Amino acid sequence: MTPESLAATGFTTIPTAVSAEALSAILAQPQIAAETDADAGTRDLLEHSWCRDLAAFLRERLQTAHWLPADALAVQCTLFRKSGAGNWKVALHQDLSIPVAQRIEHPALRGWSSKQGVHFVQPPVATLERLLAVRLHLDPCGEGDGPLRVVPASHRHGRLSPARSQALRDAHGETECTARPGDLLIMRPLLLHASSKAAAPSGRRRVLHFLFGPADPGYGLRWSTAI
Repeated sequence: MTPESLAATGFTTIPTAVSAEALSAILAQPQIAAETDADAGTRDLLEHSWCRDLAAFLRERLQTAHWLPADALAVQCTLFRKSGAGNWKVALHQDLSIPVAQRIEHPALRGWSSKQGVHFVQPPVATLERLLAVRLHLDPCGEGDGPLRVVPASHRHGRLSPARSQALRDAHGETECTARPGDLLIMRPLLLHASSKAAAPSGRRRVLHFLFGPADPGYGLRWSTAI
């Protein structure tokens, strides 16, 4: 696992990146331990001190290993949860939107939206290529738990139309990203990915999805949160 392999395929894994002790502390947090699976998760976990501390820990570790540049900041953490009670799927897509502090009028910016009171925008590909998603698995995620599926190397083709996305999946196939608690899945947001419903869930499948980006996203934009 090297930064070069990430550049080639768009994703990689780091097994047991978070200790069992640290994982137990995370699982005890009210936002994680809540028994309800009525929704797919929440986007605002960086509001909580425990999550900011975790983001700082991951950032330092990934910077030391040269997975992240020195100016990288955590700009979002989303909890995704899936189980037999809260079962959902996501179609093949790229992550194209980023959370920002306010709306800016600029011809290079498009797709403005608002989610949980935060502005989101789709910046140019050059900005998206500088982002890194880091997914920390809190529970076992086997084949029956609806794991993420990715299309290797699809991040190297920029912003993709639905037809081009399907063609790349047909040409390169998909890799199923199973994981154990404490494992990290690192991926470029432009990588095509999807998730099926859990076919035979072994329990809850909770994932903390961190987004890291440069201190200055450009185009007059500011991050809504930056750690």
